[in-house]
Amino acid sequence: MKRASLMSLVAVLLMAGQLTAADIRYQTSGDWFATVAVDGFGWQAPGLPGVNDNARFNWGGNTVTLAGAAPDVRSLQIGVDESGTLEVNNGGVISTTTSTGNGDVLAGNNNANATGTLTVNTGGIVNVGRILWAANNNSTGFININSGGVVNVASHLWWGVTGTATVNISGTLQQNGGILGLGTSNASTASGGSATVSILDGGLMALNNISGNPGLPSIQAGSSIDISGSGQLTLPGDFVGLLTDYANANKIGGNGVPGMSNLTIDLTKNPGFTTAYVAIPEPAALLLLGLSLGGILISKRR
Repeated sequence: MKRASLMSLVAVLLMAGQLTAADIRYQTSGDWFATVAVDGFGWQAPGLPGVNDNARFNWGGNTVTLAGAAPDVRSLQIGVDESGTLEVNNGGVISTTTSTGNGDVLAGNNNANATGTLTVNTGGIVNVGRILWAANNNSTGFININSGGVVNVASHLWWGVTGTATVNISGTLQQNGGILGLGTSNASTASGGSATVSILDGGLMALNNISGNPGLPSIQAGSSIDISGSGQLTLPGDFVGLLTDYANANKIGGNGVPGMSNLTIDLTKNPGFTTAYVAIPEPAALLLLGLSLGGILISKRR
C-alpha cells in the first residue's frame, strides 16, 4: 500500500513538473542570471529557466551573456520569431536535456526576419542534448565557435534547413551521434536552405557520420565546407573515399578553393579517424620552391 502511494506521489510530481514547463523569454540584454523581478531586466516570470523550460533569446536583437554554470534547460531557442544572440564566455556552461523535452538548440527559427546567433568564446561550453539547428523556417542562423570554445552535440547537425546558415569554427565542435545535414533536415533530400561552414585555423569539426548515398546528400547544392589554416574535419573510421567524393563534387574545399587541390584526406593525421585538412608543403619543398623562384629572378636580371 505504501509503495502504491509513493508511486502515485511520484506520478503527481512528474505531472506537476510538466504543467510548470514554460517558454521563458529574456527581456532586453544582459547577464544570464538576471531576472526582471530582481533586476528590472533579464528573464521574465517565473524567472531563471530550468530543466522543464525553453529558454528564449528573441527580444528585438538582444544579447545575453553567460560566464558561469547555468542550470540545465529543456531547449535553447535563439532568434525565434525575433532576433537574438546568446554569447557563452569563459566559465560559461549550458546544457540542454532530453529528460523533459527534445533537448534541442535552435539558432534562427520561425521568421524570415529573425536572426539567431550562438557564439561560444574561449572557455565556454555548450552541451546540446539532441539536435543543433541553424536557420530553420526561413530564418537566418549564425554559429560561431571561437578559439577555445567547445560545443558538444549528441545528435544531428541540421544547418541551413530553409534559411541561410553561417557556421565558423576555430574552436571545437564535437558531434557524438547522428549525422551531418547542410541544406537538409534528413541528410537525404534538400529542404530549401543553405549552409556555409568555415573550419578556420585551429578549428576542429569532429563529425559522427556523413551520408554516402547517391548524390552525397549530407551537403546539398548551395552548401559547402571550407577548411583553412590548421583546421581539421574528422570522422571516425575510414571515410577517405567518401570525403574525397564530396571534395571532388566541390562540396568540401580548402583555403577558399572547392575540391581537392588544397586538401589532404587521410587516415594518418589522426590514427583511427579520417581527417581532411589543408595540404602544407614540406620544408624541403618550400626550400626548392624558394630556390626555383630565386633562379627565375636572377635569370630575369641577366
